[in-house]
Amino acid sequence: MLQEIESLIRTIDFIQEEQSFIKRKLSSLLENMVMSDVIAWAENLHQEILNRETAIQLLKGDVVALRNQVKLIRSVNNIVDPSAVSAYKKYKQQVSYIEAEFFTWKNIANEKFESALY
Repeated sequence: MLQEIESLIRTIDFIQEEQSFIKRKLSSLLENMVMSDVIAWAENLHQEILNRETAIQLLKGDVVALRNQVKLIRSVNNIVDPSAVSAYKKYKQQVSYIEAEFFTWKNIANEKFESALY
């Protein structure tokens, strides 16, 4: 279970890194091109990034806390608590949702970047 939890943390870290990359692309785009429709889109995208970062950080905190709880329980009696398994399943579902939704969002953002550059 610890390996699965570590996998969730790596997925969350990956999404955070990719969002940072999109944020850098946005900054670069704004430096090179300033049109009102692009600025409105950029402001909206920036707010979406901030909202996503907040949600991802909260979820990561929960997953890290679960990892620490599982480590502590295993060090005491080497048995995984059923409530920890339930929490893991919930977090796994949340990470899967965020990951799938992120890739859809990322593709839309990249298409907009491409169309804005040409």
